[in-house]
Amino acid sequence: MRAAFLTLAPIVLLGACGSSADTDAVLETVRATEEAQFQAIAAKDLRGATRNYEDQAILVAHGRAPTVGAAAIGTTYEALLGDPNLKIEITPGKAWAASSGDMVVTTHTARVTTTDPASGKPSTEATTNQTVWRKEAGDPWKIAADYQMPLTEAPATDKPA
Repeated sequence: MRAAFLTLAPIVLLGACGSSADTDAVLETVRATEEAQFQAIAAKDLRGATRNYEDQAILVAHGRAPTVGAAAIGTTYEALLGDPNLKIEITPGKAWAASSGDMVVTTHTARVTTTDPASGKPSTEATTNQTVWRKEAGDPWKIAADYQMPLTEAPATDKPA
């Protein structure tokens, strides 16, 4: 009996290598993690806002040099969360999960209000965001890359008469 098990075990394990994850469940988990991060940002909770970043994550925001590393990203968030006019209204967008279940891309748009450095008054900007999430076995979901850009309207096109 033991010999039969040992003979079949590698076949069962190889079959498992080709299996795919339940991508709907993966997306649900990542969206819940992302929502907790958004709530932390709204509460101006630095730890909650930044705990999901990998040690070597990259944050790319329009008009700034890329920020690399969880510590540097924490410093960026510290300044953002310290803004008395900070307000973010987020609308989730599309998301995709790798069939392997170890990588997800999420998108959202937002209206971000911060203090304009020149005038000292509140200023609101529409943004679009794409976040790449990764998960290694036994670890929680982590952000590998976070891209935030201004959302601009498409230029009007002239239609032929």
